[in-house]
Parts: sequence; structure tokens; C-alpha cells
Amino acid sequence: MTFWPNQIRRSLTLWYVAIFGGLLVAYICVACIVQYWQLSEELYHAEVRDIETVQGLLYFDKEGKLSLHEDYFNRPQSKLLVDRMMEVLDAEGHVLFSNSQLKANRLGGSPTPNEGVGGFTPRRLRLADGTHVLAISHVHSLGGTSLLIRIAYSTEPLRLRTFELLGLLGLILPAALIAAGLAGYRVAGKALDPLEKMAQLTEGITARRLGERIPVRNPNDELGHMARVLNELLKRLEESFASLRRFTSDVAHELRTPLAAIRNVGEVGVQEKRGVEEYQDIIGSMLEEVIKLSSMVDTLLTLAHAESGAIELHRTIFPFMEVASESAAIVGIMAEEKNQTITVNGDSGIHVWADQALLRIAVVNLLDNAVKYSPEGSVILLSLEAEAGAAPSAGFVELDIEDEGPGIPENSRQRIFDRFFRLDEARTQDADGAGLGLSIAKWAVEANGGMIFVKPGRARGAKFCIRAPVADGSSDNRS
Repeated sequence: MTFWPNQIRRSLTLWYVAIFGGLLVAYICVACIVQYWQLSEELYHAEVRDIETVQGLLYFDKEGKLSLHEDYFNRPQSKLLVDRMMEVLDAEGHVLFSNSQLKANRLGGSPTPNEGVGGFTPRRLRLADGTHVLAISHVHSLGGTSLLIRIAYSTEPLRLRTFELLGLLGLILPAALIAAGLAGYRVAGKALDPLEKMAQLTEGITARRLGERIPVRNPNDELGHMARVLNELLKRLEESFASLRRFTSDVAHELRTPLAAIRNVGEVGVQEKRGVEEYQDIIGSMLEEVIKLSSMVDTLLTLAHAESGAIELHRTIFPFMEVASESAAIVGIMAEEKNQTITVNGDSGIHVWADQALLRIAVVNLLDNAVKYSPEGSVILLSLEAEAGAAPSAGFVELDIEDEGPGIPENSRQRIFDRFFRLDEARTQDADGAGLGLSIAKWAVEANGGMIFVKPGRARGAKFCIRAPVADGSSDNRS
């Protein structure tokens, strides 16, 4: 087993060791600082006790010279004189007494204002010979003379003790980091094991096994959330593959008919010799089927570009009645061939915010569908309403296209907009469409932020409804 099996585990371990090491280094620094401060406090209190002792040992001899009772101690090895540095000054700053440990150094210059008055004044000094000391000062009165007593001890032992602690903790640090790295590696491994198992399960899911799902142990933690997201992704992929299979099957079915017709016409045409006019008729029939194929391919390409977002919308504000009237005029020629009447009613002052060309495509396709499946002599009604009774929210206008055709069963109203979907009743009426017009109409309306649906029409007829966003005062600022 290698120590670094993957990048995530290594990164987690390194982060853990780095954070732990940083905290440990901070702890070592704080510990050393605290120890040095505690030793300094102990030294300060020792100097206070020492200066209180010294006050009782000072005296003026017969010649008026300040001296110290050195015979106070019974055992010389217990004397505080060993490390003590001491000097005594009068009020004018003259040195009255200085012990041998101080040598030629001074514990500061002239007395500072209020130095040692009413208590003990601590100071950190660096002597002339480079020694660092902690000194305290105290004012004492002896025989009516005001004396400033200064006592100091070297802080070198404090630093040595602190460095010893730092070295000891520094020796422990590498072992602690190695132990933290091993522990972090194991913890990261246990944390990532469910993710690795999830990856193994996902790798086993193929196009033929999209129905499988990743088990969710705890839906409330991060891994459970990841499993739910992957399951939703698999669900969408499964639906997309199913839709693709249906689409491929439908395309193959729709292409088979015109291709079979072209082949049959061609085979019949070459079976025997014919005249020029007969060959022209045969070629004309084949060209009609080719035109149908080309139209179907162009429509499929349009839908593919639309779904990929390659078509850019150009929204403007325009009267919805203008699109309804133009669409009725375009389809009017087909309606006249069947003696049908297209009636347009509505308020010409209603404006919408949409791509006019796309919305016209939707209305034309719906009208073409109504003309195609309505009987001869029927009436197709276009009505524009400012407020639809079933409007889900304000700010929409509804255009209804109602025909007198066979109608659409309620259980087929959702699938009617699927590609290549055609009702059985429609197939019996010699309709030559490919079943893509309603799909394009649905995309054109929804691309403009609208809705398209089917409601029951008159008698057996169908009513297609387009709901588009109405223009308001903020429309000019829309992009």
C-alpha cells in the first residue's frame, strides 16, 4: 500500500499536519513565553525579599561610610552575595556603596523621578559588559539619610531555562508531526472511503444500467447530498437517453416512408421504357418526397440549434394582434383551398415583449395545424384576451386558436407537443406533416418566457392557447 494513493487524501493529510504543526509551534512559543514570564516574576519577588533584607543590614560606620553587615550569615555558601549586584545612591545620585559583583558597572545613571518612591521600581538593563539584568529600586531612610537602593540579578539563567524548555519541546515536535501525519492519513482515509465506494459504484453504471442508483446512507451530511445529486444526474441522463432512443426511433420511422416512396417510384420507373413525360412525372414525384425530407431535416436542425442555445432572441415591443393578423394572412391561402374561414378578434392595443419572428412562427404552426385537421367549410377563430381567466400571474396576455377539428383527448394534451407525435385520428386524415410543427411552436413560445397548452374547444374541436408576457413600463430596460 502506498502512502499517497490519491491527491485528495494527501492534501487533507498535509493540511492536517500543517495546521497541527502550526498550532504546536504556537503552543511551544506561548509555553516558553509563559515560563520566562513566570521565572521573571519569581526573580522579581526574590529581589524584593532581598532588598528588604538588605535594608536591615546597611549601616554607617564611625567614619560615616555606608557599609553592609556581611557577618549576618553563618554559612558563606548560603549568602545572597554570590549573584547579587547592588549599589546604593544618595539623593544627589552619588554612589555610596557598590558590591564587588557589580564590578565597574552601574545599575543605571542618576535617579529618575520617583524611582523607588512608595514601592519597588523594576527595570531591565544591559550593563556595560553586556550582561542583561533585572533590577529593582527602593528608597530607604537610614539615620535620617534618604538612600536609593538598587539590586539586580542576571537574567541569563532565565534564558537558559527557557531555551532548555524550547529545545525539549523542539525534540518532541518531529515525533508529534509524524504521529499527526499518520493519524491524519487514517482519518482522511476513513472520511474518503464512502466517497471512494461511491465512485466505484458510479464507474459501474453504463448506458445500459442507468436505472441503478447510489445508496444514500445519511441524507443530511455532505456525502448524502453528493449521492442525491449524482442520483438526480443519473435520473436526468436516463430520461435523456430514453428521449434520445424515442427520438431516433421516431426519426427512423418518419424517414422510412418518404425513402420507401422514392425507392418504389424509382423501381417502377426503371422496370420498362417510358416516354419523356412519364419520366418527368416519376422524377417530379421523387422530388416531392425529397422536398419533404429536406423540410423535415431543416426542422430538426432548427430544433437542435434552439435547444443548444445557438439561436439568439431579439425581443421588442409590438402589438400581438399584428402577429395574429400576419399569421392568418400567411395561412389564409391554405384555408381558402378548403373553403375555411379564419376570424381574428382582439384588442389591437395589447403589446407584448418578445421576439416577433419566433412568436409568428408559433402562431403560423398552430394555424397550419388547425387548417390541416379541420374539415372543409369550418371556421378557425383567433381571439386575443388581455386577461386570461386561468392566468397564473399578472403580466400575461393570451391568444386562443380554436378549430373545429377532431379535437385532442385529455390524456394526449401533454404529449401533443412531443416530436413526431400524432394522434390516431389525425393519421387517418391523409395528413402529410412530420409531427414537428407543435414542437417548434412550443419552443418558440417558451423561449420568449411564455406558455403553450391545449384546452377543450367547440364541439370536438381543440383550442391551443399561447400565453406571452405583456409589455409594461419596464420593458424598455429589458435586455
